[in-house]
Amino acid sequence: MKASNTKKIIFFLALLIIIFYLAKIYQKEVNSSELLVSFIDSGQADAILVKTPYKQNILIDFGSNKGLKDLNKRIPWWNKNINLMIITHPHDDHILGMISVLKKYKVDQIMYTGILHSSPVYSELLELIQSKNIPLIIPRENQVINFGENCFIKVIFPWESLQGREIENINNSSIVSQLDCLNYKFLFTGDAEIEVENEISEKNINIKSDVLKIGHHGSITSSQEEFLEKVSPQIAVIMVGEDNKFNHPNLRTIKKLERLNIKSFRTDLDGTIDITSNGEDLYIQKN
Repeated sequence: MKASNTKKIIFFLALLIIIFYLAKIYQKEVNSSELLVSFIDSGQADAILVKTPYKQNILIDFGSNKGLKDLNKRIPWWNKNINLMIITHPHDDHILGMISVLKKYKVDQIMYTGILHSSPVYSELLELIQSKNIPLIIPRENQVINFGENCFIKVIFPWESLQGREIENINNSSIVSQLDCLNYKFLFTGDAEIEVENEISEKNINIKSDVLKIGHHGSITSSQEEFLEKVSPQIAVIMVGEDNKFNHPNLRTIKKLERLNIKSFRTDLDGTIDITSNGEDLYIQKN
């Protein structure tokens, strides 16, 4: 057999293997009816992807370009669409990577508080959103966004519109939301501090959740014990950068979680944390 024919055969065999592999990935993705919540390792930043059983993609913050590779792995190449993006608050470590995301993905709508903030990154992000004519939603108390049967996100905080307002402590403007999907609940807190936790605790709101995204990267300014008890999660996720200058997470926060028997994961130690559910159990994978 000629060498040229051998090369052709090898090429076509390799091509068939690639096609078969891609077809399997496509079939698995299309047939999946699971919930996936990925706490993406983005260094000292928040970046959370929710993939619903109904094929919607929801992005809650994206504070660093470091997480783009892991995001791309989790959103298939045939569906470069993000149905909802939530900007919890406009600090750079929650929005910096969103500029790159907006340039690569089609975003249907964005929820943000609309507070005033002078960050150049925030200004650039808002200009990009405006240039793409992406609809903006201002959250309101108890607002519910449905994604399908038994799957929705509920706004817990803020209680009132903050649009156009200057907020002294921007962390305490964070959108706090709860995902309720396939019989499991996830509470996302942004960088909300103890003052907001107290306000939420004092209200007659059921915030009990199976998974809690720990506020403000595990800082001592968040995660008051009373709040943790009210949420009563099985699992806590701390989104934090390795050897960060803030010494996050605070040892007291870690000790509180241990004392309450809450299993904790950290993106600096565990990498990207994928939590999946079929409605009957939660499965955790560290990457």
